Amino acid sequence: MKKLVSYKGIKTGIGLATNCYKQVLEKQEISLKDLIIQAAERGFSWVEVRDPEVMMSIETLKTIKKIADSYQIRIHYSWDNGNVFEEDERFYEGMRRAVMFGKGTCCRVLIAAQAIAGKKGYSEEEMNKIIHVLKLYIKTAKELEIFLCFENSMEPIKGDGKTYFGMEDILLRLPEMSVTFDAANFTTETTVINPMEAELISYYQKFSKRIFYYHMKQTRNHKLIPALEDHADFDVIKLMKMFAKTNPDTWVCLEIPQQKDLNRMNEMVEKSILYLERKNKDEDGRA
Repeated sequence: MKKLVSYKGIKTGIGLATNCYKQVLEKQEISLKDLIIQAAERGFSWVEVRDPEVMMSIETLKTIKKIADSYQIRIHYSWDNGNVFEEDERFYEGMRRAVMFGKGTCCRVLIAAQAIAGKKGYSEEEMNKIIHVLKLYIKTAKELEIFLCFENSMEPIKGDGKTYFGMEDILLRLPEMSVTFDAANFTTETTVINPMEAELISYYQKFSKRIFYYHMKQTRNHKLIPALEDHADFDVIKLMKMFAKTNPDTWVCLEIPQQKDLNRMNEMVEKSILYLERKNKDEDGRA
């Protein structure tokens, strides 16, 4: 079976986030099991399974693992946690479930999406709470031999150093922390302070060894677009060139916006894959 690639030189292939299919799954147009099989047959190398409330049964997770193993694809695990201002047993349960998928499983998780909404960044008081709890979570993840990759949701890249703080400020205070890089979350209208492409590049270059999980989607004029395209707020290929050069084991996960029906969702996934294939051919032609 031919495996899809995100960009030549990136060794991990490309993954698909089940969150893209959230509305379709809720309408039962496709089951999670069939979605994983479809992803494998399409050539995806792994799937990011979103279990928002950490409520999937253990039996379901075992079935997912069995299917993935039979198709020789990986599963990475994700949930939608609350603000990390204090410890949450559900967060620890998410980590324990991630272990079911093997050593090195990446867990895309959040920091404090509820608290940061509509704000420039975190306060100093919030930063102190965040750092304390993240240290505890990261310590446990290390013991379990999994990776917590904290995703930027509506945080700015960095703050002013006095009145508000962002992702860069957290990373500088917590050197053992890894992150999910979602460039479109930085540039979308829901984030109060939007960076230019050069700032996205600078952020990655500064923390490249700690950014090995990437959510791939784009914005145009700060609004999410349904599939990968040219003329966006940032050049996704330019970012992946850096991944290939600096960290070729980066897990690139397609996480384009949800669509209301299965046909439309599949269409946008296919459009995005064709875009990547065309860009890779263009690069080969210039080589």
